[in-house]
Amino acid sequence: MNIQYPFRSSKSRLTKPQEQMQLISGYIINQMLTSKEGKDAESIWLDVRATGLDISHSSFNNKLKKLVEAGLIEKISFGYNKYLYRAKT
Repeated sequence: MNIQYPFRSSKSRLTKPQEQMQLISGYIINQMLTSKEGKDAESIWLDVRATGLDISHSSFNNKLKKLVEAGLIEKISFGYNKYLYRAKT
């Protein structure tokens, strides 16, 4: 996956962890856009791990929560404490 970042000055360069988090965000959004059905957080996290990106479960959940708050991903409740996620269209 090749993600283009906007120009940044030398004083505001992204650190390696920041670049990795942007890469993970892009991957999550791409997964949601290509999937017709919603996925649970665990299966999305396992997909991210399968690509070789190393991220803890809690960091992934925090990133997913931020994407939901930003309005890019929709969180759908389908039972007690069970949620599916899909891209907003």
